[in-house]
Amino acid sequence: MGTASSPGDAAPRPAAGHGTGRRGQAARAVRALLQEHPAWVLLRSRNAAAAVVLLDRNLGASRRRLPVEQLAERIDDDVPELRRAGFELPYSGYFYVSEWIDEGVLVRRRAASSGGEPGTETVELSDGALLAIRFVSRLSRPHPAVTPSRLGAVLDGLHRLADEADPDPEARLAALLEQRAALDAKIERARRGDSEALPADVAVERAREILALAGDIPADLARVRTELERTDRELRRRLLESDGSRDTFLDDIYRGVDHLAESEAGRGLVAFRELLRRSEHTAQDDLGRVLDSVHLAPSEASALRRLLPTLQDAADELTDTMGVLRRALQRMVRSGELPAERALRRLIGEAQDAALAAAPDVAPGAELRLSLQLGAVAPRSVGGLAPHNPGGEDVEAPLADPALPPRPVSLTALRAMARDSEIDVDELRGHVNDVVDQAGRATVASVLAAHPATQGAASVVGLLTLAERHGTPTTEREDVAWRSSRGVARRATLPQHQFEEHVP
Repeated sequence: MGTASSPGDAAPRPAAGHGTGRRGQAARAVRALLQEHPAWVLLRSRNAAAAVVLLDRNLGASRRRLPVEQLAERIDDDVPELRRAGFELPYSGYFYVSEWIDEGVLVRRRAASSGGEPGTETVELSDGALLAIRFVSRLSRPHPAVTPSRLGAVLDGLHRLADEADPDPEARLAALLEQRAALDAKIERARRGDSEALPADVAVERAREILALAGDIPADLARVRTELERTDRELRRRLLESDGSRDTFLDDIYRGVDHLAESEAGRGLVAFRELLRRSEHTAQDDLGRVLDSVHLAPSEASALRRLLPTLQDAADELTDTMGVLRRALQRMVRSGELPAERALRRLIGEAQDAALAAAPDVAPGAELRLSLQLGAVAPRSVGGLAPHNPGGEDVEAPLADPALPPRPVSLTALRAMARDSEIDVDELRGHVNDVVDQAGRATVASVLAAHPATQGAASVVGLLTLAERHGTPTTEREDVAWRSSRGVARRATLPQHQFEEHVP
């Protein structure tokens, strides 16, 4: 015999289903973060512990950036120590750097050009990598469970917000009078000599709270840069998609309206920079007084001393980035190339629509015989094309006059550029011939003993290449030694080759 049920018994079912849907959406969003967010990607990677240490050591201090090749060399120098500690790191530093770039852990940028020459390609930590490193740092050095200074900062901020946000002018006046009375009482106690400085332990605790709050700012600034670049891409998309002859958005860009500065990230950056500018001298004086009166650990004192210069450099760099993006956007509008860009986008869209329409009737592997009439331009592989980057141009640099003779190029500068990307074979050939002249024969080890490897491991590789081409292999092996670009001693055992005559 069934039991009776009331309408109220069945009513919660749809609500439960709806709630499950919301939870499912939340879980899918978290799963997307797990798979895509650089912070989570870094922390769940196979070599997460080693990666966090390597990235923090080489890029974590003061929001630094390094050229790609230099970071790869630094990783190569640090990896052997980690291998001896039991970490499985079978690949080279360049492999790990490339992997981190692909995963979004590192952000690759081109430095500003100088003297007409392209800037060096550098990498820096993404905002996700900074969050991950900060998270690990807090786990390894946890904050005390309860600190009066942290609670006091929260309560003081809450009280100040309530006073300043109150729409009642009488309430705001009463709050200001209360603050003045409290300040007058402090002044009177100081005159009587009754006021005392903070106890040493409380002062150290508050200084550490300030450092903890400041430690989150680099990741915030990195997110601002990412948001500015995302906004710039969105503005460019709007320009390409708009097709009206009297487009208000297009007119705004042409007249110099700064949509980047008006975005949420831009407004936050402008306010951050303005507050930093107004408070610079006072904050610098406060830092000196704190360092003189509060006894901090050397690492904490150093971090506090670097606080203002680091924030100023980051704010200046972000302002420059916003200016470069703004000028590139205006140049895109004023150059007259926008109609051609729109036409190309329209043709690509039409081709995609045609492909989607033909997809149900044409198999993916079907052979299509088409004949295309070639124009005057010879076809080339897409991989051989160098994309034009309007944002990398210096808008202040005057155009070169074709009537003027070309400027001379420094041979020393050209040789330095070549050495950054290629092995200096001419130098190695001279080193081998010098040892052959002195000793009658030479090996890779004897050449390195007489002439240091100026390019680190690259010099060793170049000598091995010359030995395989012009040397005579023996049945023995030899130990070779050199120093990396950072001065770290390196050793290896190689098959021995003898040079018995000059290398041509």
